[in-house]
Amino acid sequence: MTYEEALAYIYGLLGERPRSPHPYSPLKLERMRHLCALLDHPERHFPAVLVAGTKGKGSTAAMIAAMAAAAGFRVGLYTKPHLVDFRERIRVNGELITPREVTALMAEVPAAIAHGAGRPGWPPTYFEVAAVLAFLHFARRTVDLAVVEVGIGGRLDATNVVEPARAVITTIDYDHTDLLGDDLRRIAAEDAGIIRPHGRVVTVPQPPAALEVLEQAASAQEATLVRVGREIRYRTLRVSPAGVRCTVVGRRQRYRDLVVPLIGRHQALNAAAAVAAVELLEDAGFVVPEAAIRSGLAGLHWPARIEIVRRHPLVVVDVAHNPVSFRALRAVLDETFRGRRLVLVIGLLGSKDLEGIARIMGPRAAVVVATRAEDPRAVPATDLAAAFRPWAPEIHVVDDPVDAVRFAMRQATVDDMICATGSFHVAGPVRAHLKRTPAAPEAAWARRAGRPAAGAAPGGHSAAFAAPAD
Repeated sequence: MTYEEALAYIYGLLGERPRSPHPYSPLKLERMRHLCALLDHPERHFPAVLVAGTKGKGSTAAMIAAMAAAAGFRVGLYTKPHLVDFRERIRVNGELITPREVTALMAEVPAAIAHGAGRPGWPPTYFEVAAVLAFLHFARRTVDLAVVEVGIGGRLDATNVVEPARAVITTIDYDHTDLLGDDLRRIAAEDAGIIRPHGRVVTVPQPPAALEVLEQAASAQEATLVRVGREIRYRTLRVSPAGVRCTVVGRRQRYRDLVVPLIGRHQALNAAAAVAAVELLEDAGFVVPEAAIRSGLAGLHWPARIEIVRRHPLVVVDVAHNPVSFRALRAVLDETFRGRRLVLVIGLLGSKDLEGIARIMGPRAAVVVATRAEDPRAVPATDLAAAFRPWAPEIHVVDDPVDAVRFAMRQATVDDMICATGSFHVAGPVRAHLKRTPAAPEAAWARRAGRPAAGAAPGGHSAAFAAPAD
């Protein structure tokens, strides 16, 4: 099997399964457990931290991994989805799994899947195979610790086969309501499924209904619940386009003036949760001193989380994809980038709250360029444009995300801001394009100021636009 054949096999699992009338059922976790058993239980070869929640879990997981690695531990990190390259999901001390390693591990998986044929709900899904590949890689690399981002919910997610040494639950809000339901208590109960008997769990401030569920679940499991905002306190000292500076008062000590090179006040909250988690790891044998906490956070690179990828004009890419993450993005636009005229490039997947997201982001944008995320589940760009029409003064439709950001750059002056967001399947291709394309000189952007929108129909709307080459 070549690397290309390995990826083709993995991606092929996306289309093999007929749609189940009960996609979110205990069968999901049982299938993952059986797949792990067929591969000699790689998930049992390392202690882990599970990170669940609706908003902030990827950044929090990356922070925990970075601090533990800075302390000298070999740390696996599993996150999802990826921006461009499948290998982004699986890292050890920041290094992506290699194509050779993917190929070697995938040589074992098809035979295991074939051996399990005939079981209810078989074969495993793309997401389950991706997770088991991570566990195999971490076991073969003999990691000291794995930090594992949960996918949907927690109770039945494929990652919940891991027995966590510690767990973190970030902000809980409405997302994946087609699977988890539209009741916040029910969503919180799914996230609480990662809490183990006598475990130790960190949570950030939650809506009252969600916090009550977490507290009840922790009590029932006789687990210790450490709450940011109560047992753990933090204060944001500064926010800027360079990131945030904050002070965290942990259970062990006070960490003054921590530098987090991620943009947005919400990253101080994520840092507080991550610091709380590494403090709790000390009782499990993982001592992370203050110097490692500082250097791990300060050296963190976590792409497409309100990331500046161009400056003339300013272009930011972000993976916001649900109302709670768009509220955080809007807060950053209003605080850190206050006064900049916004050209918004946005594409969403079909399960998202279009109207709610349009209400949050539309009034902030001078121009909205609706696009179609590079995913079969994507919302048609015309539907997205219709949702934004009551809220934004100027709407355009450009189906391809890269063409959409090219088009947006033709609407922008040197002092404007472009934000490409809505999905990993928008942020990923846009970021990749801009990173490999030379920026235009600032003087050229200044000359373009006030230029009319190419392809725009009367009234500021365009049904489609094929952007010329840069």
